[in-house]
Amino acid sequence: MQQVGMIINETLRLYPPAVFIMRQTYKKVMVGSLKVPAKTQLFLALTAIHHDKEIWGEDCNEFNPDRFSEPRKHIAAFFPFGLGPRTCVGQNLAMIEAKIFLAMIIRDCSFSISPTYCHSPIMFLTLQPQHAAQILFRRISC
Repeated sequence: MQQVGMIINETLRLYPPAVFIMRQTYKKVMVGSLKVPAKTQLFLALTAIHHDKEIWGEDCNEFNPDRFSEPRKHIAAFFPFGLGPRTCVGQNLAMIEAKIFLAMIIRDCSFSISPTYCHSPIMFLTLQPQHAAQILFRRISC
């Protein structure tokens, strides 16, 4: 199950469910060397941070679940469900559901991407496939 979690995390890094997170400062804060005044709205682009070569390496656009085999160097480098006190309350449930769902599928089926699939994710309010995710399922014989 640890490897399944690494695969899910890498998928969420490459394709986060939300494209950005918006926050507003309630008091003057320092972000690194930047002074941010109170009531400033900040838009945190998850896709930009999750695809940053300085954080994730030269292969940041490639699927590599092994990135999650060791603790991250920077806590704010991966936050598909938010970060800190405003983290999505459904994060743990979503991760458990995804692991159970994957376990149920791979127990009974093999699956592959359709040969007609065209990879073209689009950013709207969420990141989604432009032409749907065309996956072929085949029941494994007992």
